[in-house]
Parts: sequence; structure tokens; C-alpha cells
Amino acid sequence: MISELGTLLGGEHYLAFMLVVTFSCVLLGKNILSGRVNQSSFWLTILACALLIAQDVVENYAQADPARINLRVITSIVGYSLRPVAVLGFLLAVWPRGKMRGFLWIPVILNALLYCTALVLPLTFYIDSENAFHRGPLGITMFVVCIVYLILVFFVIHKRFRDRRAGEMLVIYLCALGCLGSIAVDVTFGDITIISAILISSMTFYQFLRSQDIDHDSLTHLWTRRIFYEDCTKHRNAINAVCSIDMNGLKKTNDELGHDAGDRALRQIGRGLRAISSRKILAYRIGGDEFILLFLHCDQDEIRQAILAFLDDMSQAGLSVAVGLATRLDSNESLDELIRVSDQRMYEDKSRHYRIHDRRRQR
Repeated sequence: MISELGTLLGGEHYLAFMLVVTFSCVLLGKNILSGRVNQSSFWLTILACALLIAQDVVENYAQADPARINLRVITSIVGYSLRPVAVLGFLLAVWPRGKMRGFLWIPVILNALLYCTALVLPLTFYIDSENAFHRGPLGITMFVVCIVYLILVFFVIHKRFRDRRAGEMLVIYLCALGCLGSIAVDVTFGDITIISAILISSMTFYQFLRSQDIDHDSLTHLWTRRIFYEDCTKHRNAINAVCSIDMNGLKKTNDELGHDAGDRALRQIGRGLRAISSRKILAYRIGGDEFILLFLHCDQDEIRQAILAFLDDMSQAGLSVAVGLATRLDSNESLDELIRVSDQRMYEDKSRHYRIHDRRRQR
């Protein structure tokens, strides 16, 4: 009996089970991710994978005896219905909140209904009298749904996490590629590799995002001062312009409207800077109401358009910021000198703002 149970469970099931337990403990550890990720969606993946493990064990049991053909049909339907759900949890984790999330469930539902036809029609699969499995003409529908979900994962990751550095983006892409490869193995060999691959990819992605939260300011979601210093060292030769930014009137806003109003203003500045950020334009919150932009191999038009777009955004939001720009497009000034000059010009811009503001008040 023990030997039969061990055969049914198998090493793959044990690995997947341990991954389910480990990932559950990680999520229960109250490690809250930033608002860019839907942490609760990871539970959908965990639940689907846990049920898939149980389904696969029961299916192995049914496969051992031709008299259990009906049980095998039912468990196969459950397995083919749950696999896309596990991948969907991965997608929902990164999908923007409130943006057609309900529509993402439609392929899962249609896939489950299609495989339920195996009870009466051999469209997706059938089990012969000797309890042997045969795939039908629509038997790869589940794999197509999983692949579509993973393509959407790639698309959303590229769009929402474009401020990640190239090496870090590679980690996220490898997570999705791992799932894609496991689907190919599953469709070819009929193994449960896909369960472990999805769990490993989801855990890796989750832990990666946890580590990334440390590198991002919790209020504005911009890179922190520590990352600024690291990037100054890493991209020292690539940086050809620096823009220092400081909010005008933050103290007055805090004193007259409260610190919540000040935080809202800083978040608005963060959104404006993230809107112009890219692989070539890196944005940081240095501290308080101080921000800085690093431009990597940008020409004059790119720099000008980015700053004008940011200033226009701030104007529409009713905010005033002081800006100082220093470039070395036509010189060989050191990065330290560029930062010093940009800070100096920013303070000059701030002084002009307050002089004009004071004159208007005196009138």
C-alpha cells in the first residue's frame, strides 16, 4: 500500500507540493507588495496548482485500472480546466486593477466547457476501452489558452515595468519563458512539469518584486537615493545630462493643507516623472521634495521634449517645480560637476520663483 502510494505521488508531485507549501508560507508572511502588483492573485495560482496535484494523483490511480475509466475522464477534464487557471493567476498578478480583468476569465470558462464535452463527444480527448488516452481534434485548446495568457504576461510586463533595468527585466521574462517551456513539455510528454514551472516562476517573480520594492520609494515609486548612486557609478560614461527638480511651496502646502496634501503633490510629481521615464531616462527621489533625472545617450531634442512634457504635466496639475538642467553634449565635464551645476541652476530657478511670488504678494 505504501509502495503504491509512493508510486502515485512520485517525485514531481512531491516537488510541486513543497512549492505550494513554501509559496503559501511566503504569502502568509505579510510581505505586502507595492500597488503595481495584485498580490492576492498569486493565491489563485497556488490553489489551482494544489488542486492539479490532487487531480494528477487521482488520475494516476484511475489510469491503473480499466474499470476506473469514468473516473479518469472526469479527472482529465478537471486537469485540463485547471491548468489555464494556474497561468491566469500569474497574469492577474501583473494586470492593471480594474481594466477588463473580468474578460480574462472568459477563455478559462470556455476552455472548461469545451473539455466537458469529453463526457459525450471526442472533441478534445477520449479514453478507449483499455483505458488509454487519445487526444481529439481540439485537444490542444488548453495549451493555446495558456500560451495566450503568457503572451499577455510578456506584453503587460514590458508595458508596466519598463523602468526596470535590462538585467532585471530578463529575470521577469525568464519566469514567463519557463512556463512557456513547461507547456511544450506537457503537451509532448503529458507530464506535470507545468505545475512546478508555474509555481517556481511565480515564486521567483514574487520574490523579485519584493526585492525591487526596497529599491523604489514607497510614496512616488521612483528609484531611491541608493539606486541613484549605484546608477551614477554604473552609467557614469553614458550619462550626458542631469536634471535636478525640487517642488516649490511644499512647506506651505503642508502647513496650510496638511501633510496628506503634500504627499498627494509628491505622488503627482512621481507620476509625472514616471511618465517620461524610459531605459534612457532614469528618475529618482533623492529625499523630501528633491528629485533628479539622469539622461543616458539622449540628444538635445529628447532631453528638451521630456522636460517640457513633465513641466506641462505639472502645470496642468497645478503644481510648481524648480528645474535645473546641465548637459555635457558639447563638453567633457565630469558627472559630479554636472550634478553640481544642475543643483545650482535648480536653486537659481527656485529663487526666481520665490522672488516673483513675494513681489506679487506685496502688490
